[in-house]
Amino acid sequence: MEELIEPISLFKQTNFSNTIWWKVKINISGYQNETENNLVTEIVKNRIFRLIYPCFYQSRKKLKRILVQFYEDGYICWIDLDNLYIEKFDATNTFIEFDEMYIQKKIPSILNWIKDQSKLKNKYLWGGTLGPDFDCSGLIQTAFLNHKIYIPRDSYQIKSFCRHLFNFTEKKYSLKKGDILFFGNKKQCDHVGIYKGDGLYYHCSGIDYGRNGIGVDTLEETNDKISLYYQSKLISAGRIHRSYRWDKNIR
Repeated sequence: MEELIEPISLFKQTNFSNTIWWKVKINISGYQNETENNLVTEIVKNRIFRLIYPCFYQSRKKLKRILVQFYEDGYICWIDLDNLYIEKFDATNTFIEFDEMYIQKKIPSILNWIKDQSKLKNKYLWGGTLGPDFDCSGLIQTAFLNHKIYIPRDSYQIKSFCRHLFNFTEKKYSLKKGDILFFGNKKQCDHVGIYKGDGLYYHCSGIDYGRNGIGVDTLEETNDKISLYYQSKLISAGRIHRSYRWDKNIR
């Protein structure tokens, strides 16, 4: 039986290096800060991270949480040390460069995966990525991650990462299946969906203005109040054409 070693003991062996990568062996939660329980993301087992805090000179402090950055999307959050199970990971030559043609071939499978998730009993969960409960960007990121395509975690980050297609300044658009739709205001994107074809898109929306879970809405003329609300918030469309690289992409 494999011997479990406390994470702090493993970190001490490397002097709390921020160049060493670690693999998470269980599902864990990611938090907004060091003390409060504000969930910002969920981390599925086998995700890879490096240590941001503490460093060697700060390691004498009794720690309950550590600040980490994840390999697949560059996301930074706090995770609990209690019951954390990790192993050292060699990230050398592990990145696979997928071109746009490969990604486009995966779009039907990605959309089918989202369709399957929508049939499960689910509700909107801020920070949700593990399912069946997701937030808007968590659903989109996990759909691509399950097909080994890495994209950023938050809506505004995905918007910056995508190839820009056009702004929704007029009721004219030319979309392909799998294109990403961005919603919000002039200052910032705060919601995201994925185009499924025929004027329809999947997204995971909340209680106040949405469907409290994964649903389908339309870009076409409609009397549906929820679809109309999101039509009023449409900013732009983009396309996933590459995989995220933590060492080359801005977070």
